Amino acid sequence: MIVIHHLIIAFVVAAVLAPFSYYAGLGARLLRLPQITGYLLSGIVCGPYILGILSKESVADLSIIEGACLSIIGLAAGAELDWPALSRSRKQVLGITAAVCMFSWVFCYVAFNAVGQAFPDIMPTSDHAHLLAICTLGATLMMTRSPASAIAVLKEVDGKGAFSSLVMAVVVVKDVVVIVIYALNMELIRAVILPPNLTSKLRMINLILPIVSTCLSMAVGAFGGLFLGVVMRSRSPLLPSAVQSASAVDPHARYKMVVVLLVSTAVFQVAHFFEAEPLLACVTMGMVVVNRKHDRAEKEKEELHHTVTSIMSLTNVAFFGLAGASLKLSAIRLMLYPALIVSAVRLVAIYCGSWFGCFVTGTLPEQRRLFWASMVTQAGVAMGLARLAGTRFPDWGPHFQAFMIAIILVNLLVGPPLFKMALIGMGEARIGAALAAASAGGPTLSTGAKEDTL
Repeated sequence: MIVIHHLIIAFVVAAVLAPFSYYAGLGARLLRLPQITGYLLSGIVCGPYILGILSKESVADLSIIEGACLSIIGLAAGAELDWPALSRSRKQVLGITAAVCMFSWVFCYVAFNAVGQAFPDIMPTSDHAHLLAICTLGATLMMTRSPASAIAVLKEVDGKGAFSSLVMAVVVVKDVVVIVIYALNMELIRAVILPPNLTSKLRMINLILPIVSTCLSMAVGAFGGLFLGVVMRSRSPLLPSAVQSASAVDPHARYKMVVVLLVSTAVFQVAHFFEAEPLLACVTMGMVVVNRKHDRAEKEKEELHHTVTSIMSLTNVAFFGLAGASLKLSAIRLMLYPALIVSAVRLVAIYCGSWFGCFVTGTLPEQRRLFWASMVTQAGVAMGLARLAGTRFPDWGPHFQAFMIAIILVNLLVGPPLFKMALIGMGEARIGAALAAASAGGPTLSTGAKEDTL
């Protein structure tokens, strides 16, 4: 009965927040800002710290909806990793990915450590082990790059060519790798930060548990991917037969949206129930679905991408609105200056890592010169990972989440214009009007359905 009561409250509150967030996103788009910025601002305004439409308790009641949104974010990220398409430039993609990740992690770890000591209010912890945990987790999070925002910019300027293809390949591989590393990192942190009275045997067991948890997450995701692959078939017996002949194009698209959302949410909740990494499970599910070998593989990939895109146009409103509602505006204001410092260090790290990776892999000099500008933007995946840490570690997680979102917002505003600049420099931006708009002013991520979905 209590569960039903919380579900009713969750859906009522979501129904109130969703329209406000949606129109706030449209307003942000008119101002040539990313739509998710509008969603975040709407959550902050409606949250418990300004208007109070959403109380702290109601935000907690919406955790099941937040889990559904995160499951779709993970599914979409995994669905971008098409191994056959990446195999043609595997060495180059893996080399650049490794270099950018390595430089980003090292530089940002040092930056977080320095900021944590210079601004103790940002990460309030007296324990050195906790500070190291925050630094490692933050450095890992700084390796992310939003695939959907990259697609959005490419669509806006009709970017096509060798440089655009290389950027997308690195972005997709990098985000999947980061999700896996982040999941393992969180499990290691949970194992290391233990009560001091545990025996050495128990500590050893707790150090092995992260590997077990990661494997379990991937197993749950693989099973979910196989099941979802069966569901995605056009004549699947799991879908109502009445809609099989409803239209010639896609007779049961809406049913597929519902089933995909239910399956991804179920996989997320199962992984959470076993204390595994639910986002990693959903990423694995997406990879399994798009890389299955059968006669309808290509058509199913297109259907899955279309279905996930349609779902995320709705779930983004809820997820980023909730993320905004859980933030303290005073904390974001306090963290802005340190966030600018970390963002600047990350920018330097990306430049060095991109140049080194391109140099080692023999990438063309003109691509080597501009590749760094394509790796800056962060969006939904990074915010989803920050949100996971905020709920997993209640003592310091909320401060960590607020600090990460402040950094992500800076990168979200700076990144798209830099990527446009790189496409223009490479001669792969084909829409003159978009180029004029890019040179005239602010950051923009206007797209069709996939704007900042990840």
